[in-house]
Amino acid sequence: MLPIYINGKFYSGGLNGVHRVADRLVRELDRQLEGAGGPSVTLLLPTRHSGTWRPALRTIAIRDCDEAPSQVWEQRRLPFLAADGVLVNLANLAPLRHRRKLTLIHDAQFLFPDSSYPLRQRLGYRLLAPRIARSSQAVLTVSNYSRRMLDVMGVSAGARTGVLYNGADHILDVEPDVQVLADLGLAPRSFALMIGSGKAYKNNAVVLAAFGRHAPPGVPLVVVGPGRAELEAAGLSVPPGVIFAGTCDDRRLRALYSAARCVLCPSRTEGFGLPPLEAMLCGTPVIVAPAGALPEICRDAAVYADVDDPSSWRDAIAALDPAAALFAQKVLSGMDRARRFTWRRAGEQLRDTLLTMSDAALRDAA
Repeated sequence: MLPIYINGKFYSGGLNGVHRVADRLVRELDRQLEGAGGPSVTLLLPTRHSGTWRPALRTIAIRDCDEAPSQVWEQRRLPFLAADGVLVNLANLAPLRHRRKLTLIHDAQFLFPDSSYPLRQRLGYRLLAPRIARSSQAVLTVSNYSRRMLDVMGVSAGARTGVLYNGADHILDVEPDVQVLADLGLAPRSFALMIGSGKAYKNNAVVLAAFGRHAPPGVPLVVVGPGRAELEAAGLSVPPGVIFAGTCDDRRLRALYSAARCVLCPSRTEGFGLPPLEAMLCGTPVIVAPAGALPEICRDAAVYADVDDPSSWRDAIAALDPAAALFAQKVLSGMDRARRFTWRRAGEQLRDTLLTMSDAALRDAA
């Protein structure tokens, strides 16, 4: 089999959702390959002038490249470094000149008018993504919804795009830090929880409007991530009484998930939708908008509320009274649904795809 190389440029960036998924796939692939034989696998890391965070790997070799983690490195230098093998790209972008490559394009959000992406990033993605997809031997995305959107938007034809669902079970790898409840003055099952964002497509506005109209009485809203000032700077109207948890690591987040009455995800579009699955694995019901990949991922395990109607969110929160039968039903169905999304399954699928590509490439070269 030909060697396999992994584009590690994303390790030089900040820890966002795409990078976390890519890192988890690298570490799961490392676990899957341990003791299995097969081709050599090398993670290529451009480390000059960057705060690169490094995974602890047992099977995959790490090659530090004393070069800046730039588009120039990715488009010009990386194809040379991986010229004799298959190149794996897990964070949307890839070099155009390398043909034996797999590219994971997480979604088509950069093409939507409310994407909240910076103009330069939107234009760059619109220019590069379709060309990257066409020049890739294999293209993957994270849901059937994203697959359809990439097809409709002309980025990657649906017939040649595979679906690699994310895992969610990483949230169970850590012990909950229940001190966060005391820090915020929260009692178990007394509050609704939302991952905050000022991005328009995340649609925090509908939930904030619901709580601005006293929904429901005695159930405060807790927001993880941005504070009041940041949300208001994004043009959102934040009602009094909202509790801000700030940035939370996985231990504090797991404690909040586990103690919430419900977790709210009002997004107008999501390529996958990780927070609802994390919450369901922690035994908490979720309320989601019937938009993007959320119905595909959650199915009937979630309660649905209208994208634009605050009263719909108020009614859904009120219906999930911890003493009600609906609450217990959604806890059980949510855990059953979320357990299907494991990093082990994602890693096995990625491993099998890469081994097939490596073997086929070697036959073609013979």
